[in-house]
Amino acid sequence: MSEATMTRSPATVGYAPWIIHRATAVLLVILLAIHVGVQVFGITVFYEAGVYQPLLDLTLLAVFTHGFLGVRATLLETTWGRTTKRLAVWALGILFLAIVAIRLIG
Repeated sequence: MSEATMTRSPATVGYAPWIIHRATAVLLVILLAIHVGVQVFGITVFYEAGVYQPLLDLTLLAVFTHGFLGVRATLLETTWGRTTKRLAVWALGILFLAIVAIRLIG
């Protein structure tokens, strides 16, 4: 298998992150449809049920998770050395956790 065909495969970035990255993409499409339905078309069933704000929080978490895993996969595909890649992924992970923690606290 050539190096070009191995990029963004589960073998390159890890199976669990690869699956989570795809699952958050599908989840974001669904949440975006709900958000557009509420904001553009005035569908109020989510407000009435009291689930719209938790859905917005879930959307934010899904966006950050999807973005983190996408940048992580890109970093793992670079030609940097192993130590530099690990340092960059750890720094990105700490930043991700800090942003999520600030959102949950604030």
